[in-house]
This record gives sequence, structure tokens and C-alpha cells, in this order.
Amino acid sequence: MPLTALQVGVPGGPEILIMLFVLLLSFVVPLVVAFLIYRDAKGRGSRHALAWAVGAFFGSLVVWILYYVVRDEVGSRSM
Repeated sequence: MPLTALQVGVPGGPEILIMLFVLLLSFVVPLVVAFLIYRDAKGRGSRHALAWAVGAFFGSLVVWILYYVVRDEVGSRSM
């Protein structure tokens, strides 16, 4: 009786789709959050909006929380 690919332990079918989905989410979520932080920092008049966005993309959750805490102090919007 021949063994199928799943019986041998070779990923195929649903495993590959789940891996692709996880990889896609691990790239898309930080990218979207980095864009939102960039847009918010730019709207608040920060000269370091790009640095916040790059930090948010690579620093992930730590930078997201840090930005949320200090975002009122970021930049100076002149009214």
C-alpha cells in the first residue's frame, strides 16, 4: 500500500495554505500599522514620521505601544 504525502510528513494542501496565510499576515499587519502611524505622526507635524513608521514596521508591538503612549507629544500641530 503506497503512502500519501501527508502520511510521510511532507507539507501539502492545507498546510501550505496556512503557512502562506500566516506569512502574509505577518507582513501585511505591520505594514498597515506602520502606514497608519506614519499618517498620524505626519498629521501631528512630526519631523520624524518616517522614523516612527520604520520603527513600527520592524519594532512591531513594542513601538506600537510606545507610539500610542507618546503620540500626544509627537510633533507640534500649529493651530
